[in-house]
Amino acid sequence: MSLGKKLAGYRKLAGLTQQQLGEELNLSPQAISKWENDLAEPDLTTLRILSELYKVPVGEMIDPNIGVSEPVLEKSEEEAEKDAAPEIIGFCKKCGIVVNENNVGERSPEILCLSCRDKRDKEAREAKEAEERKQLKTRTENRSRHLKRLIFSMITAGLAALIFLPLIISFIVITGSVSLIPIAIIGTYVVFSYVACLFYDCFIQDLLFDNIGRSFQLPFILITTFDLDGIIWLIGMKILFWAIGVLLGLIYLAFCIALGIVCAPFVFPFVMISVSRAIKLGGESEYVI
Repeated sequence: MSLGKKLAGYRKLAGLTQQQLGEELNLSPQAISKWENDLAEPDLTTLRILSELYKVPVGEMIDPNIGVSEPVLEKSEEEAEKDAAPEIIGFCKKCGIVVNENNVGERSPEILCLSCRDKRDKEAREAKEAEERKQLKTRTENRSRHLKRLIFSMITAGLAALIFLPLIISFIVITGSVSLIPIAIIGTYVVFSYVACLFYDCFIQDLLFDNIGRSFQLPFILITTFDLDGIIWLIGMKILFWAIGVLLGLIYLAFCIALGIVCAPFVFPFVMISVSRAIKLGGESEYVI
């Protein structure tokens, strides 16, 4: 009988587990397991301690011709598994408990026990679900905002077109020029597209709102004489230059409006495509602020 099997038999006769024997010898259960599986052998000093512990002479322990009673060695596989201590892997990076083969949750990139790994995975799932709910809420709010803006802009542009259309129809009826009907249709679309574009952050809106109230500054006027006539002349010139500046501002604004009216039919389709895509996907539109 091998030394390992005999050591296992004597230990079982003494009613000790590998864990208990390891504590008695100040050794790990893995070292005891290696002895009993003939993967290593105890030194002479340890054999003497085992001899005293098991009440068996050292010579009898190392003699291969002397065995241990069979009933002691016959144990079920289930008991053998219970007797074998699990291998220690390390310490959990989260809670610090000892991690072995029975409670290991993760080995890499860091050692975690089952409890800490499950807790981490649960927190990750909850964070992911919260982010998904947040994104869903944002998409819903974007859809609602874009849809409200679209409906309001279409209604306003439609009303503007309805005001323009009777005027142009009346003009066609009065003049009796049927050839103006295509122009009336195009004009109605131009008015509709221009008014609709004013509700979105695009070139057409900038042309109008960035230039409303703009006036031009004319050269500074100095007083010529320090008397009543000079002061009156200065005030009169100031008023005149202010009126000219306002007039130039209105002319420039009219030019911007005319330019916007010309460009609106071409800009409008791109604005609607972007807004429609934003409503469908629930995202942002480059034309909606």
